[in-house]
Amino acid sequence: MILRLVTLVMLHGLLSACNLVSDKRAEDTAAPAALTDTLRHWQPAGNPDAVVLGLHSFGDFGAAFDAMGPYFADNGHLLVSYDQAGFGERTQQGQWAGEEQLVSEAVYQIEQLYERYQRPVFLVGESLGGAVAILAALQAPDKVAGIVLAGPAVREGIRLRYGWNAAIASAAFIAPGYQLTVDRQPDDPNLAAHSARRLAEDPRVIRNVRMDAYWGLIQLADSASDQAPSLQTPSLLLYGGKDNSVPAAGISHLHDHLANQGEYRFYPEGPHLLLQGPRWQQVADDILDWIDRTPH
Repeated sequence: MILRLVTLVMLHGLLSACNLVSDKRAEDTAAPAALTDTLRHWQPAGNPDAVVLGLHSFGDFGAAFDAMGPYFADNGHLLVSYDQAGFGERTQQGQWAGEEQLVSEAVYQIEQLYERYQRPVFLVGESLGGAVAILAALQAPDKVAGIVLAGPAVREGIRLRYGWNAAIASAAFIAPGYQLTVDRQPDDPNLAAHSARRLAEDPRVIRNVRMDAYWGLIQLADSASDQAPSLQTPSLLLYGGKDNSVPAAGISHLHDHLANQGEYRFYPEGPHLLLQGPRWQQVADDILDWIDRTPH
């Protein structure tokens, strides 16, 4: 009985600290679609000046680039995105696909684009997608021209990092199917109107996150943080002053690791999801400018 009470207190405190509250259990869903069925291409009129692979955030899916894709195409660049494993139309019971599958699929897409267009690929990763981009670039350095990390999921330097890890790991072990509800509002002022509506209303967006999936995200972020010092690929790191998801300490440490081959942009009013924010076009322009100046 005492152990059970301690467990419940720990779970309640953890969920409250994350601003995620629910007691829902995972529900079965239809079989996930194949990766190739979720591919999205935004092709310029002629041969692309650059080839870009977009990697979306946790809970989102390939449509995260529905605004940026056409904008890149209008500027002469090809942008490709897809639903990462466990998200969008590839969701199955809200299960976490695992770091190995997420990264290997990104590497596969990099290799496919490299072979087709005979040039290195740029990666644009938002939040979870940023962590995947770091790890994928390390596995295919010769095929990646550069990486753009928008509010990437990194955790180095966070106070009590390993204490939090122990608590979350314990909660995931005790109640893996316990679901955390993500509050998404269709009129969120921190997001562009089209992004706020899509994230709040599109049924393909995950709004109830399993505890074990949340623990998987933490582990992925730790892995990206630990391996980032080995990265030699040109990089553009983007961070918003209103990012309440990725602590500034993690970004500061990542910035230090990437300083020799990277650039940094800070948006004082920018949210965590910079590519979905009200000033997404300014962010897109900064990315396009950096791509144009980076050898490829």
